[in-house]
Amino acid sequence: MKFAAIHRPSEAVLSMITRRISDKSARDALNNGGVESIGICQGSVLEIIVAGDIAEKTADVTACELNGSCPQHMTCLVVLGKTSAVAAAMEAIAAAR
Repeated sequence: MKFAAIHRPSEAVLSMITRRISDKSARDALNNGGVESIGICQGSVLEIIVAGDIAEKTADVTACELNGSCPQHMTCLVVLGKTSAVAAAMEAIAAAR
């Protein structure tokens, strides 16, 4: 699985990600400035679901899917929250590999 974090994401990145998220509460957080950092994971559906579970159990973050080119295609997981929380969640995901 590939993963990365973006701290203090630009407006363009926030816009790109917001368009690809179905979860209303996650979109609202992105639009209202409630997100300091974004963790992104790309992998198989199994890896993404497990990573989302690990992230939310590790830190005060919101994990949601980033939709792909069609509704049935889940390409990425995004982890949203404060910088320290996203960092902790991403470290836990990496350690579980």
